[in-house]
Amino acid sequence: MAPWWRRKRKRFTPFDRAALPEVEPLTFEESYAEGLLVSEAAGRMALKNRIIVMALRGEEPFDATRAAAAAREVLHELVREMDEVAEWSAAERESANQREGRSAHQHDYHRADAWNLRLRERVNAAVAARLTELRSDDAYLADFAERARQEAWAEIAGEIDQRLAREWPQIEVDEAYERERDDRMRGLELALEREVADARRRRETLDELDDSFGAWSG
Repeated sequence: MAPWWRRKRKRFTPFDRAALPEVEPLTFEESYAEGLLVSEAAGRMALKNRIIVMALRGEEPFDATRAAAAAREVLHELVREMDEVAEWSAAERESANQREGRSAHQHDYHRADAWNLRLRERVNAAVAARLTELRSDDAYLADFAERARQEAWAEIAGEIDQRLAREWPQIEVDEAYERERDDRMRGLELALEREVADARRRRETLDELDDSFGAWSG
């Protein structure tokens, strides 16, 4: 075999952009379905984070009715964002129609981008309209809030599992462990009683302030 410096170099075929298959543009229906899916996922994430914060504060037990009200508030925020993007797309499209040539960067829109900007405008407006309808659907809001609650619990439970794995040593169950079991259970019972008493005092304080759910009211 000839040494590497004597081997004949292979000639690569120059890149031919024209040989690439033509990409079919997304239809309105496809873009709308994807936009609605992404918006709902973002909304559940926002609600999930609220539930986690409330759970960590320990100020209020989970309440499905109030969680649904919070879901309605989250959807309202999404509707406002979708409307703003639709308005921005319309304004950009009008400006782009006045510019010829190729874009210098991804936010430099020209006449060739007008179709995509119009599609973005229509999709965001349609998603906003659909979310507005869903804000009045009690069954949808209940399901939306429940899914967010499940996602919140999964995240909290996962974090607890990881922390226990990091911080708790492996316990050897031997005769001494069994002998001390009753003492450990009594200690745990006393600790739980203290936690319950603290929670009851916080609950009474919040009732006096009449602000038990804070930002959850919708």
